[in-house]
Amino acid sequence: MKKIISVSLVLAMMLALSVSAFAATPASQDMEVSYVVDSNYVIVIPDGGDLEVDPDTGEGDMDIGVKPDSVIPGDKALQMSVNAGKHYDDSGKSYRLLNGTGGQMLNYVLSYKGEVKNPNSAAGSVILETLDSEAVYQGFTGSIGVKVGTAKAAGTYTDTLTFSFKIINIQ
Repeated sequence: MKKIISVSLVLAMMLALSVSAFAATPASQDMEVSYVVDSNYVIVIPDGGDLEVDPDTGEGDMDIGVKPDSVIPGDKALQMSVNAGKHYDDSGKSYRLLNGTGGQMLNYVLSYKGEVKNPNSAAGSVILETLDSEAVYQGFTGSIGVKVGTAKAAGTYTDTLTFSFKIINIQ
């Protein structure tokens, strides 16, 4: 009798130690996949970015923009703007070139894609174009044009324009 009880107890202890855990198999399981792409864009400005005016026609132009395959966040836009220039006339709202040797001023008109552009903000800048991520990826270029009036004195007339690119929130 002792043997039966001891065997039963040993068997019960072994069964108690080997309890298995059973879990229900899920019907579906989520797994997050991530892929990080940093913003990058290449600005298109021809050799050195100087815009030279033809002395015969009084006109000049250059292409500016962003190369294809440029990438920005999907909820943002890329904005291109230009400042008023170094010699801008606030009262006359006109761009001006300065002849450094004689101090003569010469007005000019700035255009982008054929449309005349003048500063439209208190900061003295004008937005040329704002494009979403799809358009930026495809790339864009536009022609900056300058048309200069008649000069009254010989010399080299210059102005400095600063083009700015920034990523902004889509409105």
